[in-house]
Amino acid sequence: MPLDSVVQEIYRKGEEQVQAIISEAKKEAERIIKEAEEKAKEILERARVEGEKEAEALRRQEISSVRLEMKRELLNKQREILEAVFKAVEERVKGMDPETKKKVYTALLKKYAMEGMVIYSNKEDEDLVKSLIQELGLNAKYGGNIECLGGVVIESSDGELRINLTFEELLNQLYEQKMSELSKMLFG
Repeated sequence: MPLDSVVQEIYRKGEEQVQAIISEAKKEAERIIKEAEEKAKEILERARVEGEKEAEALRRQEISSVRLEMKRELLNKQREILEAVFKAVEERVKGMDPETKKKVYTALLKKYAMEGMVIYSNKEDEDLVKSLIQELGLNAKYGGNIECLGGVVIESSDGELRINLTFEELLNQLYEQKMSELSKMLFG
């Protein structure tokens, strides 16, 4: 029977070793599962943070886009208003009363007309401009008619110097100045 007891002892030791290996394998499996869970938590946290960053970037981009569109709309509305004002001023210039027109022409000729210059105006204002040349004692001559709302073009006799003081040109300059100011206000 001693053989039986030896076999049982070997069997018992084998069983203990199997149990130790199983126990060790369970511990190793638990450790691997725990590590995997921690890695999964890290990955999820990184994904959550990345997702929040992306969402915030998209939100900021959308807000920026909306703001830009609002500025564009505002600029368009202000441009429409300026154009309407421009048209209204143009209509008032067309309907300027004779006394005001005479004051404007007098101021333009006094300031810009020099000796020997040739002065042009539209057909409607020809008589007024001719009379002002004489009335102001300008040593200048009337050069003829041009197509314009009003105002004058003053030119040196050799044609090298030309000053466009037509109402259209003066209004366009004013309009351009105001558009520039508006752009500065909106876009710095």
